[in-house]
Amino acid sequence: MEENLEIEFKILIDKDTYQQIINDHKIDRSYQQTNYYLMHPVLSELKYSLRIREKNNQYELTLKQPQTKGNLETNLIISKELKNKIIDHELINNEVFDILKKYQLDSTMFKTDCFLTTLRKEIKTPEGLICIDYNQYNGHEDYELEYEVNDYLSGKQAFLDFIHQYNLTYHSNCLSKINRLIKSL
Repeated sequence: MEENLEIEFKILIDKDTYQQIINDHKIDRSYQQTNYYLMHPVLSELKYSLRIREKNNQYELTLKQPQTKGNLETNLIISKELKNKIIDHELINNEVFDILKKYQLDSTMFKTDCFLTTLRKEIKTPEGLICIDYNQYNGHEDYELEYEVNDYLSGKQAFLDFIHQYNLTYHSNCLSKINRLIKSL
């Protein structure tokens, strides 16, 4: 199990801006990932999110818990078999579900039929990682620019400088992927 503080700035962009950013920059890495969201009203009340991410035939269970600046991410690599058991509402015990026990939640209690697929392109910068995402979910699609940083203040300035090149403005982070998916239901 691994924990880290995720600090990111993100906005929705249009298809033309998405393509322009890709054309203007060297893409360091490109891949597809699918997020399977595990939803429950208690998680919504807490503003927590729980997902299984499938990327390169590997699976990671992630619990995100909001902090003052960013989210505390608890990540656990799991097998495909374990992923299927969770999706099929079987009882699973591991470090992530142990955290949720204090809220009387276990792996059998989540809505598991919601997923979102992302084609992600990454651009490494000295300040962090720019992720240019094309997302598909529930018959919808959108384009998103995320800037993952280590330091909030210098990272925010780097993000603002980057988006200024494309005449984009930022007031606050756009809805998260899980919240956009929920809104589309």
